[in-house]
Amino acid sequence: MFDTIVTKMKGSLYQLAKQYIDLIEKIEETSDPQKLHSLEEKRVDLHWMFIDALKQQGIKFKDREHATRIALRIVKGEL
Repeated sequence: MFDTIVTKMKGSLYQLAKQYIDLIEKIEETSDPQKLHSLEEKRVDLHWMFIDALKQQGIKFKDREHATRIALRIVKGEL
């Protein structure tokens, strides 16, 4: 039972990390100011959701850039 809960929590962390990284990549590729503004708003929301998930898992981070690097490592399967 405990293993199932841990697996679900890690799955949620992976899903959030994947969404966050995908959105950052979209932002980097976007030149339309209106679309960029919308994507940035979504990035802020996803960032805080990911930060909350990191805290729930007991994963420490220094700042936004560090959290982004953690998300990238999670997506790549390094963590």
